[in-house]
This record gives sequence, structure tokens and C-alpha cells, in this order.
Amino acid sequence: MHLIKTVIVDDEKTAREGLKTLLAEDEGIALVKCCKDGMEAIEYLRDGDCDLLLLDIQMPAISGFEVLSSIPSPPTTIFITAFDEYAVRAFEHHALDYLLKPFTNERFFEAIQRAKSLINSRKSQENTLSQLLQYLKSQESSPGLVTMNQADKTRLVIRTSGKIILVNTEDIRWVEAYDYYVRIHCHEETYLIRESLKSMDEKLPEEKFMRVHKSAIVNMTRVRSLEHLQNAEYMINLDDGTAVKVSRSYKARVDNYLGIS
Repeated sequence: MHLIKTVIVDDEKTAREGLKTLLAEDEGIALVKCCKDGMEAIEYLRDGDCDLLLLDIQMPAISGFEVLSSIPSPPTTIFITAFDEYAVRAFEHHALDYLLKPFTNERFFEAIQRAKSLINSRKSQENTLSQLLQYLKSQESSPGLVTMNQADKTRLVIRTSGKIILVNTEDIRWVEAYDYYVRIHCHEETYLIRESLKSMDEKLPEEKFMRVHKSAIVNMTRVRSLEHLQNAEYMINLDDGTAVKVSRSYKARVDNYLGIS
């Protein structure tokens, strides 16, 4: 269970002790700091780890609002005060809640539960993003690039997921652009590779493979039929039933390859 690191800021000792007693009832909370004024809070929050801030507003010298304005990335904040006139300003500072003293235990724990749910949700998203970034970084160190087997021009060497895969070019039906990757479609397997379509066009044997669209390369030996579309375009049908569009800018090349006048 992730503990919510919590900081209390209140200039009244009895208020700090009361909040400490309440927080001790929640096993999901870890009280990491009690601050007696705004300056102590600013000094801690600039470097200290804090998920949840329980913050008084009216304090000597430095107010709770000034505390939030003085730290670069304010944590989730619940204002706790005896004055109701600051509520609008509190929410302008993106406070999660505004507890008006005196409050009931039920009202306090309702606010704490809301804060815990929000913080845990954010941390879950951060963990997901971190895992994604780690995955992408690992892929950069082994990016799945494609090279031609110099000893055998009929095969591609694919480095991906810690493996080296040899793919016979005759098994490739077509290749499509997929964001910053290409997807290589073979008989039974599909490979998502960190490669540009232009680079793939240069690597594949030109006597068999042809660029037919800005986002597609086709193994012309796998073509079974053509369908005429509007705007002088084709639809190529491959031997597995896949349909790949031929754009107007590539139509002449396809016509010439197939001997269509």
C-alpha cells in the first residue's frame, strides 16, 4: 500500500496535535512533518517529499496562500481554517477541500479520503507513464532496426525484443507505415519495427517490392487482382484477401510494372 506523505502547517499547537491524532487513525497516511508557521513550511516543502498538505490560512508573518505561492509544485492541499471568508480564494489556489473549524471527524475523513483517491490515481498514472518511458528507452537501446542479410539478399535481419529474426522477403506480403514505425505483414506473423517506410523501400528487393502509397509497400508477386476506384486510383487485392490502396502519384509505376497501358 502506498502511504500518503502528509504535512501539517498550523501556528496553533493544539490544532497540530488534534490533526496528528486524527491522522493516526488512518493507516494509509504517513505524517512526515508538522510545521508551526509558514516559513518552516516553505523551507520544508521546497525540498521535502509531500503528497498531501493540511494548511492553515491565517498565520503570523506568512499566510497559507503565501506558502503555496512560494513553492514550485504545490502538493494536493486541504485548507483548514476558522475563517469562512477565504473559501473562494482557496479554490482559486486549486485547493482540494476547505475545512472550516470546528469540523466533525466524519467531515475530516471525508476530505482525507478524497485526497487519497486523487493522489493514488495520479501516482498510478505516473507509474504507467514511467513504465512506458522505460519500455521506450529499452527499445531505443535495441530499436528493432531492419538490415539486409549481406550473405543472402533474400532475407531481412530484424533485431527486436532482445531477439534476432530472419525473415524471407518472399514471405512478406506488404509493409505499412505506422506512426514512427512500420508494420511488416508476413504469412502468419506481423512485426512492428522502429523504421521509416522510405528506409524499408530501399532495403527490399526492387524487382518484387513497390511503393504504392505514401504509407504502403506491396510485394507485387502477391497481387491477385486490381480494382479501379474513383480519381484514377487502384485497390490492390493480395493473395490473402488484404486490400491496399494505390494512390494516383504511384499509379503509373504500378501500371508500368504490370504492363498495363
